[in-house]
Parts: sequence; C-alpha cells; structure tokens
Amino acid sequence: MKTSKPGIPFLFLSAFSLAVLPCFAGAPTSPPAPRSAVSVGQKALSFHAKTVDGKTINFPDDYKGKVVLLDFWATWCGPCRAELPKVVAAYNQYHDKGFEVLSVSLDRAKHGPALLQFVKDNGMTWPQIYDGQYSKAAVAVQYGVHGIPCPVLVDGDTGIIIAADTGALGHKLTKALQSALDAKAKK
Repeated sequence: MKTSKPGIPFLFLSAFSLAVLPCFAGAPTSPPAPRSAVSVGQKALSFHAKTVDGKTINFPDDYKGKVVLLDFWATWCGPCRAELPKVVAAYNQYHDKGFEVLSVSLDRAKHGPALLQFVKDNGMTWPQIYDGQYSKAAVAVQYGVHGIPCPVLVDGDTGIIIAADTGALGHKLTKALQSALDAKAKK
C-alpha cells in the first residue's frame, strides 16, 4: 500500500489554522489594567506643587468653575506623544468654554530644558509640573500612577473625577469633556 506524505499546502494550512483560529474563538479578553489608583466618581486627591515657571498650584482648588485634565505623561513616552495632538486640539477647542490642562511630567532628572523645549515646540501652553523624579514624581506617586499616558479629568468645583485612564484618551476625552462642560453650562 502506498502512503503519501503531507504536502506543503497541507502543512501551511495546518499551521495557519493553529495560529489564527484561536483569535476568533471568542475567548474572553480582560480589560487593560488601570494606570493609576484613582477612578471615576472618586474625589481627586488634592496637592500643592510648583510648575516649571515657578507658580504654585493648589489642585483642585485653583480650578473652580473649570473642568481640568490632570495629565501624567513624559516626553520619552511614545503613546503620550501620539495622544498629545488630541489633547492640544481639545484644549484649543474647549479652553474658552472652561477647560484647563495641568500636566505632570514623568521625565527624568536633568531633562527640564528638553521638556521646556518640547512643550514650546508642541503648543502645550498650559502649566507643567516637573520634579525630575521620573516614576517617583511626587504627584504621580500620590495618584498611584504606574502607566502613562494617564489622564484624569476632574470637575474643578466638586473635585470629582469625571473620566480617567482610557476613558479620557482620544475621542473619549472629547466626549467626556463636552458632557462635563454642558452640565456646567446648565447650572
């Protein structure tokens, strides 16, 4: 009796099936882990910090009547750089309606001059907090930040977190921001 060996097409199809079919098997996927220890509905943690231009910020008290994005980021972070044009666009579109941004840079020590140049080059006209402590930056530690970008959208009147983490990135930032500003306008 003559038997044949499996041919190349059979081996290719078998390998393809083993590699691709599990992707469509409907296996549940878990949501990504949160990037900080805060969540929607919580009261934002208050803090005092100096900006790169020497101004003292009392958060969230300095933002009464506003909606503020507390944005944890770094110049070396690729996803932060990818998100930046969306944050700048939202700031430009909604700033006159009561939207503010306060950035907390997790850049390394001695990167202050590079940070300032990056901020200028990218139209980031809002305050920047930078202490050169990288992942141990005081405000980042207070908020339990362990992944960036890590946006936290806060109602300046109540201090309540409106959106956070992936719920405040990209188009979700604009949606949450518009909703929060509309609610403020109705008061």
